Amino acid sequence: MGAHPDVVADLHDPSAAIARALDLSAPAATPLDLTVPASVKDKGKVRDVLAMVDWWVERMQNPDRMLEERLTWFWHDHFATSVAKVRVPYLSYQQHLTLRQHATGNFAELLGAIAKDPAMLVYLDGITNTATERNENFGRECLELFTLGRDAGYTQDDVVAASRAFTGWVVVLPDRPRLSRLGAPWSAAFLPGRHDGATKTLLGTTGALDLDGALAVILEQPATARFVAAKLYRELVGLEPDDGTVTSLAKTFRADYDVMALVHAVVDHHEFSSDAAVRSKYRSPVEKLVAIRQAAGEPVTTHAVATSKRQLPKRAGAAVALRSMSYLPFLPPNVAGFPKGARLLGPANLVHTFDLVQAVADPPSVENVDDLFARFGVFDVSDTTRRVVARERDPARRFVLVAASPELSLV
Repeated sequence: MGAHPDVVADLHDPSAAIARALDLSAPAATPLDLTVPASVKDKGKVRDVLAMVDWWVERMQNPDRMLEERLTWFWHDHFATSVAKVRVPYLSYQQHLTLRQHATGNFAELLGAIAKDPAMLVYLDGITNTATERNENFGRECLELFTLGRDAGYTQDDVVAASRAFTGWVVVLPDRPRLSRLGAPWSAAFLPGRHDGATKTLLGTTGALDLDGALAVILEQPATARFVAAKLYRELVGLEPDDGTVTSLAKTFRADYDVMALVHAVVDHHEFSSDAAVRSKYRSPVEKLVAIRQAAGEPVTTHAVATSKRQLPKRAGAAVALRSMSYLPFLPPNVAGFPKGARLLGPANLVHTFDLVQAVADPPSVENVDDLFARFGVFDVSDTTRRVVARERDPARRFVLVAASPELSLV
């Protein structure tokens, strides 16, 4: 999620940098200790979401398992689910742990886990999808956004067939005796009586498909590997892949849907470290916040310390700025995920960069301009930007100028 300055300082060539970024040998993160809601009414508050955001941004800033953080964010955006509709922070965090668990593993297993994930079942109304009252939300988004991609040849009949196959899943809510026998509170459970067990035809395959059967059919489609491979290529490289590149990557990926095999294929592509890839991506607000925190070198929170419970939502600091930019983790603006591309360079987003800097209590005092930019992982600074920053003598304002510089807006 950012070029950690202390890590970069110890690297001497691109190969070493790539190997360091792909290194997953460090211990996995210790999960956040989030209280399990005891009842439907006790769903959690804003402070739970802020604690989740703080924990995750801290992980993004950490120099260990850097690829895992990038891919966890990628899947969070790919399978976008908002706590605003889920309304149970605990469920959103459990989904995050599922994404993290499978982030560098197997896409087929990740897709299966997300299809049965309680937060997703709530967010896309899977809990209301029954044999007698079908809800097509997840079926449609599964085909359009999660697997095949838009205009991939599927029809409305395929959406209906997939939705029928996905029927019968519910979330076990506390204080509901009829559900408690199905499993642990807040887990997903299957009710055969709500499932449409009749024959369906999905993408040319006919049978009494259930959720797993439908996903298997979807994964067999060449378009699924092509769609996901192209999307991950854009995420890691920043460029649009040509058809030959997509075909090659998809062949590697479709063999067994190994995420790391796809990552290595992307990294080995000649465009990954090409001149064209430099400054080809717009830095997201979350990436800016991570860069600011890494440059400061201090553990800070995304929200201000409240003096009372009532004040916390009003003094959320950087979290408020992230939400204003539609980039607060766990709160994507819609099922398509977070804003991308040139929209990230809008005037409002650039102004809110100053709010992100407020997350740093004491900006470091660095006299040399190039050394200060290096703290942000930026090494190709224009003469104009260098002069602007050098003229400012106040260390705090100099830090802000670098954070808001054009060079930090692109990756």
